[in-house]
Amino acid sequence: MTLTDNERRLLVETAFAGINHGLHRQVRAMLPAVPYLVPDKEMRAVCLAVLLAGLDEPELARQTLVDITLPEAELLRNHLF
Repeated sequence: MTLTDNERRLLVETAFAGINHGLHRQVRAMLPAVPYLVPDKEMRAVCLAVLLAGLDEPELARQTLVDITLPEAELLRNHLF
């Protein structure tokens, strides 16, 4: 079974919502799926960094953003420091 773009996006958005609702164990369980849900390498790194930051893993989030040039990554880097 292949997920559509909208289904993949919904799963990533669900992980973001999980952070906001304190569902950290469930979000951690979703982390291994992120590479399959976000095909673009740089956007995947940004999404993963947001999740890691929400899981109180700022150093891992920073490491995830190394060499990522998207404007979103720069904003997130500024927030993490």
